Amino acid sequence: MIDGENNISEAKQAEFEAKTSVKHKQKERNIRKKRKKVKKLQVFLRFLLTLALCFLCYKFFTLKQWYLPQDTFKSQNPEIIQVINNKIIPTNIVYKVIKDIPVSKFPIFMVSVKPIKHELYKIPVVDSIYVRRYGFPARFQIIIRERTPLAVIKPDLQAKPEAFYTSDGVLVTNKNYMNLAQTPDSIKILAKYNKEWNFDKVKEIEKIVKSVETYSKEKVEYVDMRNSNDIYVKIQTTQIRLGVLDSTIFDRIKRIYTILPQISEVDGQIKYIDLSWDKVNYLKMNK
Repeated sequence: MIDGENNISEAKQAEFEAKTSVKHKQKERNIRKKRKKVKKLQVFLRFLLTLALCFLCYKFFTLKQWYLPQDTFKSQNPEIIQVINNKIIPTNIVYKVIKDIPVSKFPIFMVSVKPIKHELYKIPVVDSIYVRRYGFPARFQIIIRERTPLAVIKPDLQAKPEAFYTSDGVLVTNKNYMNLAQTPDSIKILAKYNKEWNFDKVKEIEKIVKSVETYSKEKVEYVDMRNSNDIYVKIQTTQIRLGVLDSTIFDRIKRIYTILPQISEVDGQIKYIDLSWDKVNYLKMNK
């Protein structure tokens, strides 16, 4: 009897375990189904969100504030094209140079700035160009780095310059760039500009000017070369006659510091210090 009862108990236990296993598996299937539904819902929501973001991006990047007006380069409007850092090149000349550039149909962040640079680099005074693009509203900022004027050539003090050389040897003769070419550091040369002028000649004059400033301790105001055989240099105190620019020029300039202090001791108005003679110097007085 005991064995029979044990068999019945084991059968009930097995039946219970089987029912439990079925319920557990059913729960697992339900959970898996729910997870699949959640994943499908997440994928669908992600898809909707992606569509919404794409639509918003499309609407955002098609706003008119991203696009340049069709008259951008012809309007000369500083609110659309701002030109900064130009001291020699007039702003209206910059606008004139770029006026024929076609306006891109793309948003400002996709617009190439190469056409602008290409046109502006035709200006001889330009050293480098940097163009910034902005949106809302679409606009450009053109930053110009100009070449440094080294020497300005003009027929007399009151006349406008006829030409100037930059520190890197570029000759500029275009009248549009002459008004602001006379910087405090540029050398003023009084002479008639002609084809005999070259950068080597200007560099030689620069050495003479630096030498005069070194020995006189004064700033050179201008170099008078209207008579190529009788050169004068004007400093704050007086004029210095250098005469011919020969091999002795720098030795003669060295004598400035010995004669310049004598000016304050001389009665009367001094016309110039004459250093045109080798080993001889004197003061020329006004009559």
